[in-house]
Amino acid sequence: MANNGSSRWLKWFVVLIILAGVGGAIVWKVMKHGDSEPQYQTQDVSRGEIIQAVTATGSLEPVTNVTVGSQISGIIQKLNADWNSPVKEDQIVAELDPATYKAQVSQAEGDLANAKATLELSQVEAKRNDQLFEAKLISTSEHDTTIANLHQAEAMVKIKQAAVELAHVNLDRCTIKSPVDGVVISRNVDIGQTVAASLSAPTPTTCS
Repeated sequence: MANNGSSRWLKWFVVLIILAGVGGAIVWKVMKHGDSEPQYQTQDVSRGEIIQAVTATGSLEPVTNVTVGSQISGIIQKLNADWNSPVKEDQIVAELDPATYKAQVSQAEGDLANAKATLELSQVEAKRNDQLFEAKLISTSEHDTTIANLHQAEAMVKIKQAAVELAHVNLDRCTIKSPVDGVVISRNVDIGQTVAASLSAPTPTTCS
């Protein structure tokens, strides 16, 4: 019984020592913290710029949307613009294969040369028939026919001249240009693809 009492008092003594140690550590820490001096950071005063930032959410929409299309049919030979690429006014954005339209120009020019030759022959015949008619060597009907042939030849020259101009216009349309400064937001064709005369070329759009 005496041994049990001594053991119990020994345990309580050890616990008291541990509590005293913990309490002393806490007191020492509090006192050390209270005695520490405050820390300061210094910085030289200087003049700087004030920056104002503006943020926004949502989809970016162009101010002006201009769809650039092909006025003639053909095969896309070159593409000089792609998504998000900037373009300038009159910059070439696409080119069609011009072979067919070059052939049409040559044919139209040949038809015009033939029409001019026919006109020259009709002018010579009309001049000669005028002299024969004044000399009463041909009838009025023959003279009228000669005059009508001359007018028909003159009209044919105008028609063939217009055909030449149209062929050159179509040849020029093989080169598709941007009508405005902007950024390409979509491209609906690829090289080698055949396009019809419609709005199917790259699409430059102004964004600001």
